Amino acid sequence: MRTARRISQVFFLFFFLWLIWRATYPYEGPIPVDLFLRGSPLVAVATILATRSWVTHVFLGLVVLALTVPLGRVFCGWVCPLGSTLDVVHKISLRKRKELKKPSPTRWRWVKFAILVGILVGAALGTQMLWPFDPIVILTRTADVALYPLFTIAVSSLLAVMVRVPFLEGAAYRAYSFLHAAWFPLQQPSFRLVELFFVLFVVILALEKASSRFWCRNLCPLGALLGFFSQFRLLHRQVDESCTACGLCRARCRMNAVEDDYVTTSAVECIACGECVSVCAPRATHYAFRKPARSGTVDLDRRRFMGATVASLATVGLLGIGFADRGRRGSVIRPPGALPEADFLDRCVRCQECVKVCSSTGGCLQPSLWESGLIGLWTPVAKPREGYCEYNCNLCGQVCPTGAIQRLPLEVKQRTKMGLAFFDKSRCIPWYRGEDCLVCEEHCPVPDKAIRFDQRMVRRPDGSEGLVKLPYVVEELCIGCGICATKCPVVGQGGIFLTNANEQRWIDSQFSSQ
Repeated sequence: MRTARRISQVFFLFFFLWLIWRATYPYEGPIPVDLFLRGSPLVAVATILATRSWVTHVFLGLVVLALTVPLGRVFCGWVCPLGSTLDVVHKISLRKRKELKKPSPTRWRWVKFAILVGILVGAALGTQMLWPFDPIVILTRTADVALYPLFTIAVSSLLAVMVRVPFLEGAAYRAYSFLHAAWFPLQQPSFRLVELFFVLFVVILALEKASSRFWCRNLCPLGALLGFFSQFRLLHRQVDESCTACGLCRARCRMNAVEDDYVTTSAVECIACGECVSVCAPRATHYAFRKPARSGTVDLDRRRFMGATVASLATVGLLGIGFADRGRRGSVIRPPGALPEADFLDRCVRCQECVKVCSSTGGCLQPSLWESGLIGLWTPVAKPREGYCEYNCNLCGQVCPTGAIQRLPLEVKQRTKMGLAFFDKSRCIPWYRGEDCLVCEEHCPVPDKAIRFDQRMVRRPDGSEGLVKLPYVVEELCIGCGICATKCPVVGQGGIFLTNANEQRWIDSQFSSQ
């Protein structure tokens, strides 16, 4: 059983990393790269509660939740890539011998249930709060904006060194061409907040020094949700009369699910990892589909439940009265296909899949900071001065696990307006300096060109006069892709900028202007 579990963990961990790798241009294949996010039961439940509607994207998560009833928390022990990562970290740590002597305390188990209550109460009130806590979201976000860029820059640096070695030069160039044609982005990706995401991930790993799977035992709300349904499981740990009470099963249990009598097992905490079976010398322990003599319960009393509920209500209230741009002030530009702002915030889980896949083309999407207030923290926003929305790309909608960004056909996406460009006449070269500059018009991807020129006689700053092509924006044609702002040669603040004026949001298969 332990061998089968390890094989499963390795398979799903590498499968997860392969999907992360595949989330780049050109993205092709029958397997959605957001498969693990769609399969998270917490993402499914919280998204459906927050939107108060059926969300087809997250159906797989409900299937995983349903399987918890007969099988228990096998997702945590056999599938979850973050759990597998923690097991690897713990394996190479130096805590193993100490834990064999004294099992870790259980006094913090209630915390994960309190976090779960807070997330579900917030979702029921229309505020999505799972994104700092869901393990699949955490690992996806870290892999997308931190681990993947670190890997690409490490491999690129290695190939750059190999090019300088005469007998490796040819192989290095071939490897470089292959990787950039099939896997690597066109340019080295860089993201905002990457340091924060990486530090949070390292903190979770560092908690392994306290105990094995400290995050899973005490903090993971997904584990709490699965644990609640796992109370009704049919697959249980069984101990027969040949047990010698040696204590190895309890010492080796990575979730501390075995109680002091070595017989009682918490059905809520057990992840069916098989460690207790593997270390049992008299073979007194096994798993079977029948009711055990004794079992554990959810570790959350009424006082803590009420405390978590009140804390969630207070958080939702503060977020509701706090600053939120909500798209009205022009500082928040969402990707094409985004739902109306309120629905978008309810569905977006801040996984950064869209941000990562965008980095392989124009690279306009970045995690937001305070642009739309705390309620919009880490949601994807377009930063046209840093990158643009590629005209022939619609990948952000293809990798969104909850439908916050709808999957638009390419021809529809090319007509979707993200915003509207405006010229800053105090910065634009033709308007300010009286010199021709055709860069913005040359790069405009719209077939009929949304940027055109009005040729006039102007007086330059030095007093001379000349005929200059002054650019202007045709509002009916501009889709707000931002390439004009990205390519503008003006140093510092560009001569053209974007707002979300004229943006179109997707709802019920039709466009609605906001």
